[in-house]
Amino acid sequence: MKEERIKDAVKLQFEMIHLFHKNFARIFHQLRNSKYNLNKNQNKAIMIIGAVDNIMPTTLGKCIDLQKGSLTTMIDALEREELVCRKGDPDDRRKTLISLTEKGKDYREWFMGEIEKNASEILQKLDEEDIIAYQESLKTMLATLKKLDETA
Repeated sequence: MKEERIKDAVKLQFEMIHLFHKNFARIFHQLRNSKYNLNKNQNKAIMIIGAVDNIMPTTLGKCIDLQKGSLTTMIDALEREELVCRKGDPDDRRKTLISLTEKGKDYREWFMGEIEKNASEILQKLDEEDIIAYQESLKTMLATLKKLDETA
């Protein structure tokens, strides 16, 4: 029984990922009125770093599925734009943490507003009942993913 549910969950997950990317992922590269010319991974990195304040590069790489070399190049580019900074971990001198600068925080705030506007345009196609169901499904998925993250 459990194995069948897992098989079904895997199929649903990949169908959901495909449709999510088809409908929403374009938001990350449609923004043309920014003073920064960031690609989708750079935008995702800004969003993730801002959500947690400080993050180790390896953790960031796992979150956006980037290998070490590509990740270093991306962080270097964001640092040149003065959107992020590297600093030592006060609890462990061997570790480096990435955080947003004030420019990075301002950019993230602007970017969040743009994402909300674009996502709102997409979701306006649904009636309120469907939006509520979508919202509740996202809450359930987020809670489940947090449980998985805690066991990793």
